[in-house]
Amino acid sequence: MVAHPRTPARPHRLRPLREPRPVAVEADAEGRPVAVTLRGQRLRVLQVQDTWRIDDEWWRERPVSRVYWQLTLEDGQVLTLYDDLLARMWFRQGYR
Repeated sequence: MVAHPRTPARPHRLRPLREPRPVAVEADAEGRPVAVTLRGQRLRVLQVQDTWRIDDEWWRERPVSRVYWQLTLEDGQVLTLYDDLLARMWFRQGYR
């Protein structure tokens, strides 16, 4: 339920997404990321902050099935990655 359904949209609070880029991820047997390679450096995952799954546009020629991960790496970076379950590839999702 929405508290105030007629509240105006707040576009100043939205963050546009950058084009996702492929990224090398080492995952455990359950598919959880344990390390990410960025600019040739392998960085361990210290913490999984959040995870969520999106299955959408199943009726189209190219449906979407992804598991997103928001991670903290050993150097302190916070990244959002997703595992494209159909393409079987990992991508880094950035924000502008």
